[in-house]
Order: sequence, then C-alpha cells, then structure tokens
Amino acid sequence: MILPRNPSPVKASRAVKRAARLVFLFSLCLYAATTGGSMATDIMTYEVTKAIVEEHSVALPYNVFGMEAHRGVDRRYYAPYGIGHALYSVPFYMLGRAADHFTEGSIGRSESVRKAGMTLGSVVAAAISVWLMFWFAFALTGRSGPSVMTALSLGCATALWPYAKFGFNAPLATLCVLAAVYAAWHGARSRQVHTLVLSGVGIGVALLVRHELVLISLPIALWLVLESWPDWRRALRQISMVATPAVVAVVITGYYNWIRFGNVFDTGYLRDHTAGFSSFFEGALGLLFSPGGSLFLYSPLLILGAVALYELTRHDRNLGILLGGVSLVMFCFYASLEHWDADRSYGPRYLLPLAPMLCLPLVRWFACTTGDMRRRAVIIGLALSFMVQLPGVLVDFSKVGNTPEIGYQTREVRRWQWPSSSFALNLKAATVAVPANVRFLTGIDPSPPREPAVGLARDYSSQFSYSLDFWWVYLFFLTTVSGTTSLLLGIASLGSAGALLLMLRRTVIHLN
Repeated sequence: MILPRNPSPVKASRAVKRAARLVFLFSLCLYAATTGGSMATDIMTYEVTKAIVEEHSVALPYNVFGMEAHRGVDRRYYAPYGIGHALYSVPFYMLGRAADHFTEGSIGRSESVRKAGMTLGSVVAAAISVWLMFWFAFALTGRSGPSVMTALSLGCATALWPYAKFGFNAPLATLCVLAAVYAAWHGARSRQVHTLVLSGVGIGVALLVRHELVLISLPIALWLVLESWPDWRRALRQISMVATPAVVAVVITGYYNWIRFGNVFDTGYLRDHTAGFSSFFEGALGLLFSPGGSLFLYSPLLILGAVALYELTRHDRNLGILLGGVSLVMFCFYASLEHWDADRSYGPRYLLPLAPMLCLPLVRWFACTTGDMRRRAVIIGLALSFMVQLPGVLVDFSKVGNTPEIGYQTREVRRWQWPSSSFALNLKAATVAVPANVRFLTGIDPSPPREPAVGLARDYSSQFSYSLDFWWVYLFFLTTVSGTTSLLLGIASLGSAGALLLMLRRTVIHLN
C-alpha cells in the first residue's frame, strides 16, 4: 500500500469508533485478566503515592534504598523519580485501599491489596496506549482492519503486555510519548492548534514521569519545522503551542527539585552513583543483541517495524523522520546509561516507549493484499512475537529470577549469559509452572507449603515463585478461594477478553 506523501488525518465513522472502543475494552480486559498485582521493584513510587494520600506529603517514610543521595534538605528522604507516576497512581491506590477495607485486610500481607490496586494503573495506561495506536494508524490510512492489527501488535506482541502487569512507570511513559507524537502529527497535518497543545501536554507529563523523556521534544520540534517549511512563522507558532505546556512541566519539575533537594537541577540523581553514564557502544550492543536486554529478542516484531519504518520514510519523509527521530533519541540516551538494561527487568524496560514508533509503520504491511510477502512476514512476526511475550506474562520475572536455587548473579551475568537472562529463566519457569498449577488448582496435587516472608518487601518475593502470575491464581494459594473458584474466575476473565475480541472481529469484517 502506498500512502500519500502528506496524508491528512482521516475522519472516523460511528462503526470505526465502535471498533476503537472494542480495541480498548479488549486490551483492558486482557491485561486485567492476566495481571498479578505485583509491584516488581517499584516500591519507591508506591511509598510516595501512599504518602500523598495518607500524609499529604511526598517524603518517603524511610530510606527505601538505603542511599544518602536521596536525603533532602529537610533531612527526610525523597524518591529521585518524577512526581507524575505517583500522582497518576493516587486513584488506583485509593481503589486498593477501599478494597482492603472491604476485605478487612484478610488477603495477603499488609498492603498487598493496595499495591495490587495501584498496579491497575499500568493496566489502564497500557490499554489506552493500544487504543491510541489504533487511532494513529487509522488517521494515517483510513482503514480499520490494518489499524486494528497494528494496535493489537503493540498490545499483544511487544513487551507492553508483560509490563502492563507491574507497577513500573513504563506503560505510563509509553502512553505519554505516543500521545505527544500522535498529537504533534495530527495537529501539524490538520492545523489544529488545540491538538498541538495536547502534544505539549504529552511531553510535559512524560517529563514528570521520567525526566529524560523531555528529549522527545527535539524530534517533535524538527518535525514541526519540516512540516511548515519554508513558512518559519507557522513553524514558530506551532512550536510555541507545543512548548507552552511543556515549559510549565519544566517549572513544576524545577520547583519540585528545589523543595526536596535545594537545587532546581537535582532530581535526586546528581549524587546517586548508580545513575551514571557509561560506554554508549556497550549499551547499544546490549540493547540490540544481549540475551538480557535486546529490544528485538523480547519484541521480535519490532525488527520488521524497523524495516517498515525505513520503507515508510521513502514515501512520507517527514513522518519517517518524526518516528525515527523519537526512536533514535531514546535509544541513544538509554544506551549511554550504565544501567542500560534497567536491571532485573523482562527485557529493556526503558525502551518500551519506543515500541509504538516501530509498530506504527507496520500498518502499511497489514494493508497489503493477502499474497503480498510483506503481509505474510508481518503475520508470522506477529505470531512469533506474541509467543515471546507469554513467558513474561505467565510468570513474574522478579520472583523466578531470585529463588534460592538460582541465587545471586551479577549484572554482567544477567545481561550477557543466556541461561541467566530473564527470558530463559521465565521460559524455564513457565514450562514447569503451567502443568504444576493445573494440578494444584484441580486438586490432583496438594498446594506447596508457603514459606514465611522475610525482609521489608511488601510483595511475596520468592514465596510464590511456583505460581502463575495471575491474581486469580494467587487468591487460591492465599487460601482465599478454592481451586474451582479460582479456575472459574480465570475462565470468566479470559473468556470476557475472548468475547470482546470476537465482537471486534465481526465489527472489522462489517466495516470491510
């Protein structure tokens, strides 16, 4: 399929809007059915959110990571992260708190239900990202079928699915970046000022979630210049529309830094020796090829996305520069970090916001005729990439990678040795956990005894490393429900997602 060089956004019919709603509802239901309620390692954001709700403060109750770099000017400790994720998580924490009160704290350890509620924020952010991907693809092509396939590629065939299960800020960061890029494209092509302002809001919120994501403003500004060329006045007007809300976020960040650490530039990382830079070439090599952190190993479909992006650039140079520029800026920054792999993550967590930039060009391949080689390739790539996500969905990498049998392993071992990579560990654990959990739930085998928890961790650490990472399975091992009830909950949850997918399929067939 050949797109016009400068396509304008396509208006949607009522049936297309129905397809978009079903894309969102299917993604939301799938993620909710397969979430486990684990916070993984993002306990610090949980503590900030909790402090905001319970204490009306942003100070941590204790030195969470045991680092003096996080001590503020008032001698209390503060998270080095942006305030955005903690604020976003407030309603989800309150939902978990309400559920905790309703169950009278009878489920799990102290605050387990509150943490599970807060993790739902990732479910919602990921589902909105898939929905937004549909609209971006449809605005580009005007075809619902390829747009649905593109959205589902992002939602089910990239690491967005595994990370929709955890309390990390990766899904929210992905949503912010995608929203900023889509709004910039839509605003420039349709010449709608309010849409350009929304792009600036996306950049600003991205900054509040992860400080470094403000870098995406550079390729977005370049895009606006290219779209306006040679009308410099139009370019300046558009850039000012985008910049205004982004500058507000910069001011908020500076003030937030000042009240915590007495320096508008100190987020808490300036004195943190774990947040340094290292060899770009080592990071780039690792993010491309290492067993522990390769973008293309954990989301193989993005290999085809990179090829499709190159092809797209030949037909729509400016859009190719926008998508490629955002991808390149993020890749280069994170490759320069000492902790480029994000450590103890299922693949390169930091690069998750890059996934929509490489998925979008695939809409042209999905729009090809059935016999076209590109369409065949992208369908095969979609199926393969879907399978790669399953180990990360079935079991929790933060549990199976830290069992007593595995023991402590250095960062270099986890990065570069295949048996110690999160994919290999999850795959091995999943092959054992699936049949074992079936036997436990059906009563064929008795449930294993639960070991007492140790330390300050509020998740269950390696206590439940034998469990599938689904909330309805955890309820069984916590003796909250019977095995039969757990299976019925799982069937109902996954069945609802399946029903929505069938409705989506019928809607797309009708539209075509």
